[in-house]
Amino acid sequence: MHAVLLGFVFAMIFGHAPIIFPAVLGIRIPFRGSFYLHLLLLHCSVALRLEGDAVGYDPPRAWGGLFNALAVLLFVLNTARAALAGRARPQ
Repeated sequence: MHAVLLGFVFAMIFGHAPIIFPAVLGIRIPFRGSFYLHLLLLHCSVALRLEGDAVGYDPPRAWGGLFNALAVLLFVLNTARAALAGRARPQ
């Protein structure tokens, strides 16, 4: 369930937010290379959680869950930083 919810759904949210936010909220969000960081962290943390599930060992699952939360937090921070940078630049 986590592989689908976190791995796919959140990856789609991460990928489409720079397109959807400007259309819906009118906020300019310029693309930044740092947007790949939270995506990479998300996929690595989901793989870590799946590995912990496969071998039945709890510490990798716990670390994977922590890194999942950090990936979402990094997404929010990266998006907010890009939105502030987009607001500061004239169109």
